[in-house]
Amino acid sequence: MGSGLIKGIGPVNAKRIVKVFKEDTIRIIEEEPDRLIEVPGIGIKRVEMIKEAWQNQKEIKNVMLFLQSHGVSTVFAVKIFKTYGSDSINVVKDNPYILADDIWGIGFKTADKIAQNMGYDKESYARIRSGVMYALNEFANEGHCFVKKDELEKKASELLGVDLEKAEAAVGHMLEEKSIIMEEEDAVYLPPFYYSEVGVAKRIREITETKSAYSYYNTEDVIENLQRECNIQYDEVQIEAIKSAVASKFMVLTGGPGTGKTTTTLAIIKAFQRLGAGVLLAAPTGRAAKRMSEATGMEAKTIHRLLEYSPQDGYKKNEDNPLECDVLIIDETSMIDIILMYNLLKAVSNNTVVVLVGDVDQLPSVGAGNVLKDIIESETVTVVRLTRIFRQAQGSAIVTNAHKINHGEYPVLKGGKNSDFFFIEEEDPEKIVELVRELCSKRLPGYYKVNPLNDIQVLCPMQKGIVGAQNLNTVLQETLNSSNISVKYGGTNYKLNDRVMQIKNNYDKNVFNGDMGIITAIDGEEKIVRIKFDDARLSMM
Repeated sequence: MGSGLIKGIGPVNAKRIVKVFKEDTIRIIEEEPDRLIEVPGIGIKRVEMIKEAWQNQKEIKNVMLFLQSHGVSTVFAVKIFKTYGSDSINVVKDNPYILADDIWGIGFKTADKIAQNMGYDKESYARIRSGVMYALNEFANEGHCFVKKDELEKKASELLGVDLEKAEAAVGHMLEEKSIIMEEEDAVYLPPFYYSEVGVAKRIREITETKSAYSYYNTEDVIENLQRECNIQYDEVQIEAIKSAVASKFMVLTGGPGTGKTTTTLAIIKAFQRLGAGVLLAAPTGRAAKRMSEATGMEAKTIHRLLEYSPQDGYKKNEDNPLECDVLIIDETSMIDIILMYNLLKAVSNNTVVVLVGDVDQLPSVGAGNVLKDIIESETVTVVRLTRIFRQAQGSAIVTNAHKINHGEYPVLKGGKNSDFFFIEEEDPEKIVELVRELCSKRLPGYYKVNPLNDIQVLCPMQKGIVGAQNLNTVLQETLNSSNISVKYGGTNYKLNDRVMQIKNNYDKNVFNGDMGIITAIDGEEKIVRIKFDDARLSMM
């Protein structure tokens, strides 16, 4: 009743109704709904709303009771009903493992638990097939586009507790039905990763084989005018980058922090504009797009917004409806996974010049693939590496230490009064927590004059434990956010004005891993949270 499917009955009213009518609740709603007026807090208007919603969703009762009798939580039961409607019971009875394929949030383990509750055969093909798909997805979550066949079979056998021969037979059958794909050297792919990997290579080849409309321009005069106009002197590598971008069809501009990537990107944009080219800018996340906009003075969109993505229609910009631009410049390319890169390049005309900007030494994308590194190592496109640390950046201990680490050198840990890098050594976990609390609430805001809720971010290498993200989030929330408006969901207490980060792609809500936002409103009764993300999108949980 509190699932949200019956309009007018949220978690709070569900408790009130059951408190009054107890085990007679369902009968009362079906046969004597006007008696709901007896429930404190429910008026005539809400009774009519509930009556209408109950009639519309009447069939959900049997579905919910069936699913919950087999260990399915209310949250997942609602998702199942929304997906299959009145066929839910038949679908789940026929093959509970299909839930892992069709419903976002239900993985193999949940589907397997439901199947075991229903007495499903442990060695059935449906179970082993689902387990193989789960194993492949686990490899993908670790960043891999494929896994060797024997490693996959071994993993599936261990995961499912079945003989290796059973797993081998299932993998063989799945290859025959093409639900998975095997390339040379026994590399097994999930189809989306295989077609994306092959597709990216194909699109790069097609783009690079098309002659650039700007390759015949003499860029010497353009660069001289830019330097005079901007009162700047580009170094040799930056000048090479500008010339290469104009002469190439597909170029990568890479370099570590402080090496002038942003300055060089801006010069490339201005050079193309002087040649009359239409330039589009994009980045993988809202925050990166915002930084790009601020640095260039031009609009930069997230890749999903650039491609006009929607959960219902997918990417509206594609090979049949390509992006309208002469030049496409993508920043923070190291964050792009293989599937997103494929969808991006599908929407790029062969005549478009593509410039990818990113630091190849940064961590690879959260999604599968190491796209920027692989493109560079393919040696099929022009690559310009910026290596010189500019004078402005030389004063930053963060920048110099980053380069030391990349070169295998030990960083300088001693920070002076005006340094931007400090190292505090502490081994006691409890003391670390208090130290982080003090730094975030007093020392850093006091010294740098910043808002701790918006301007400070804490990074830690694990989720659990005293100094893990979960505990630190709770401690910092208690310390920094005094709001008493909150809602508990999935064991986490969300407060008004909390800063949140999306940690999984949610295509239904159009929010993606790494997107950050602020909670702007909370409906405690309906358990709805409104979030404003960096690029001004709103999402509801």
